Amino acid sequence: MWIHESAKRARRLKDEYKLNDVSVVIKDRLPEDIDVEFVFKYINARIPFHLTKNIEVVYIGKFPEMVERDINAYFENDAIYVTNEQEDEMDMIEDIVHEISHAVEHYNQEFIYGKGAIQREFMAKRKRLSSLLSQKFDVPDTFNHDFEYDRTIDDFLYRDVGYDALNQICVNIFPSGYAATSISEYWAKGFEELFIGDRDALRQICPALHKTMIMLIRELENETD
Repeated sequence: MWIHESAKRARRLKDEYKLNDVSVVIKDRLPEDIDVEFVFKYINARIPFHLTKNIEVVYIGKFPEMVERDINAYFENDAIYVTNEQEDEMDMIEDIVHEISHAVEHYNQEFIYGKGAIQREFMAKRKRLSSLLSQKFDVPDTFNHDFEYDRTIDDFLYRDVGYDALNQICVNIFPSGYAATSISEYWAKGFEELFIGDRDALRQICPALHKTMIMLIRELENETD
């Protein structure tokens, strides 16, 4: 028992890990019950190297941007920033995989959105969701037309509807309530489902998104061969 606890303590004190070949630097201490080594072993076993090639470093800690924007993680200037305030390992895994998706999106915009298939699928889903929400809420005018991030839409879904209710309403429409926020978050939540969620459900519910992801992954893999 003592040996086991000492090993866990040693891992927590370690300040650098690896996301594939990417350095992970822990700036601020994580909760005692978070096994960081497990987190990165889990992700490394599921996310291939060619999807993290444009990420230079992952930082874990407290950052002003998170406080200002009320977020847990973000991708900026080829770095992923993740809060050290995590509820459990899966919470941390989801944050990191979500930001990996945004890194992939950032460097492959034309491939992902160039043909418009994902935009059309996303807006069709938005219209279905709008029809359901309008029975109880005043849906913003831009909801059925604007697929980019819009603060008014974000506030409406988060504050007026609430994600607990939204997740229930979005069943069989979006991968999650948050995926309805914008086209970028639709991509990101789909990416999560593909690698750490329900891949079969993603293929059935979001066929254009799923198809584009599979094609892009193959394309990037071929580029590294």
